[in-house]
Amino acid sequence: MDLTSEITTMAKSAGASLVGVASVDRFDGAPQGHHPSALLPGARAVVTFGIRILDRVLEWPDLLEGSPFFPESMRKEALHKLFYLRSGYDVINDRLNDIALTLANFLEDGSHRSLYFPATYGHLAQAGGMAQVPGMLSQRHAAVRAGLGEFGLNNVVITERYGPRIRFNSVITTAELVASPLPDRKICTGISCSLCVTECGPGAIRVLPTASDERVWLDPVSRTDWGACREHREPMACAGRCLRVCPVGRS
Repeated sequence: MDLTSEITTMAKSAGASLVGVASVDRFDGAPQGHHPSALLPGARAVVTFGIRILDRVLEWPDLLEGSPFFPESMRKEALHKLFYLRSGYDVINDRLNDIALTLANFLEDGSHRSLYFPATYGHLAQAGGMAQVPGMLSQRHAAVRAGLGEFGLNNVVITERYGPRIRFNSVITTAELVASPLPDRKICTGISCSLCVTECGPGAIRVLPTASDERVWLDPVSRTDWGACREHREPMACAGRCLRVCPVGRS
């Protein structure tokens, strides 16, 4: 088995739903300091993998309605903090980190220097008084450049099988791996759909005037006001709504 196939099989055996590989030249144009070769000198490839989010987890605002144990005054807050943030974020991120560590150690044991960053560490930064810390490697760009999907109007990656209901992590490596093909046809249903934009409670998603359904979106075609998103996601119970309403990947 070649190294690319071995890495892919290893990631899927550990729980990854999707796995892809990007050559580092696909990241040309990345902001200064964020190109994979700036983070790991000699980098040749980026392995990106994702784990799906269960549909019912994203439907969390509808759970436990009428429950005598969760009166309405506490139901949505409890579901958001104790269920959605755990089942939709933390548990998945922990597994993504485990997969990243396993792959990186395997590659380094084979004399291929490797590097990964913990998935979604923003809550840790906020706990330390460092709000608004940017990602050191854009997992969205890595996933698109590894052929796993296309940028959607909701400013996240849309995959053919799971839509946007998936989270990603990546391993940068000096190993020479075979790059996966880039998407050659649209996956996001585009401007004619726009459900993610119209259903956003705080109106935090702004579509750029350059967005065109005539091309595959390998770069973002919208901007998200993350401050408005964070401020309203709990009181409006809209966390995950832009993922939930997307029709792509629905059976």
